[in-house]
Amino acid sequence: MQRMFHYIWKDINFFLADPRALFLSLLFPLILILLVVYVYPPQGEGESRDFTFGLVSAEDSEGLSWEVISYWEEGLNEPPFLNLTYNEALIKLKSEEIQGFLFIPKDFSSRFYEGKETYLEVYTNPNNIPGRQAALRISQGLAAQISYLQNMTRAMQYQSNILVDEMLNQVRENFGVEGIPALVRPAEVVLQNVGPVIPVNRINWALPAFFTMFSFLAVVMNAVDFVKERESHILERLLIDGNQPGVLITAKFIGNFFKGMIQAIILWGTGIIFFNLYVGPSLWNLIWVSVSFIAAASAFSLLIACRAAGVSQAFTWGVFVSLVMAPLGGCWWPTYIMPPWMVFLGRFTPHYWANEAFYHLLYSAADLRTILPGVLTLLFFTAALFIYSLKKCDFV
Repeated sequence: MQRMFHYIWKDINFFLADPRALFLSLLFPLILILLVVYVYPPQGEGESRDFTFGLVSAEDSEGLSWEVISYWEEGLNEPPFLNLTYNEALIKLKSEEIQGFLFIPKDFSSRFYEGKETYLEVYTNPNNIPGRQAALRISQGLAAQISYLQNMTRAMQYQSNILVDEMLNQVRENFGVEGIPALVRPAEVVLQNVGPVIPVNRINWALPAFFTMFSFLAVVMNAVDFVKERESHILERLLIDGNQPGVLITAKFIGNFFKGMIQAIILWGTGIIFFNLYVGPSLWNLIWVSVSFIAAASAFSLLIACRAAGVSQAFTWGVFVSLVMAPLGGCWWPTYIMPPWMVFLGRFTPHYWANEAFYHLLYSAADLRTILPGVLTLLFFTAALFIYSLKKCDFV
């Protein structure tokens, strides 16, 4: 155990004494952050918070969708939700009179009553990113309410053995509700235009992306040092001296992890102290995501070191993997503007899960339960790659 600590301490000392490593992992990301904060033009000035959304139903007047639409119309004094036909909605969307519309298919009610899966179609302007996001959020909220109601009525049906539509009629009569969504989540919706959008703190969206991109690159490039030790027979001499292969792999992983955490502490600390970075409702949630991501990056470094045939190959693979995973994982642009195929591929990168968790923390004030899937996925990356490296690493 003492030898392992010496091995870890040696790695960290070399890192702190290497000016090139310090520039790549610390100084260069800070320079880019300063450029984004002070040079990049502020966003949000001159924009308006006005939002108008269309509701389109292909059902007849007896369909459940019209009850949903009437609920939205009657719940607002000046409704930004317009009851439109399909062609009217397309025209208004193209002329940017509305930011999006929700289309309800003609078999919506029948599938709902039969307990089958149904769907809602969302139409948005791809060039209007804020409008697209707002339309998707509204549609997701409505879909969640409908799914909740369907599951609730299905559970009640098992107990009472009556049809779903008859059950809904009884609920309406007994509780006096006019709109089905009111049964699920009674609320008063008030939307107001509050004028120009206040420019957001740009550090909130710049720092998470730079952190995931540069910390992963810096940690993965530690594979080069590992391969150098193998080629110079340092690892072979350590094995002859009585060290176990598992101890050496674990020591290298811990050393990579601590070097990555030094970078994380400096980058996040700079953002919090000097740029008033918002960390969400709990700093611990930010720490959990950062620790999990650095651990996954450390495991990727071991994988590259164990499979690379030489120093040049380790360097090439480290740079290539980092530059490919960064855009796929949402470091170069938000994931919500990426095409579906790119989002699918991004889910196989640790960057995607870390950036999604950071987005929920810094923009939605999410709690631990919201970011837990991302943290667990990152830990799965770490465990799988570490075990593989432990079994497949060649020290000679």
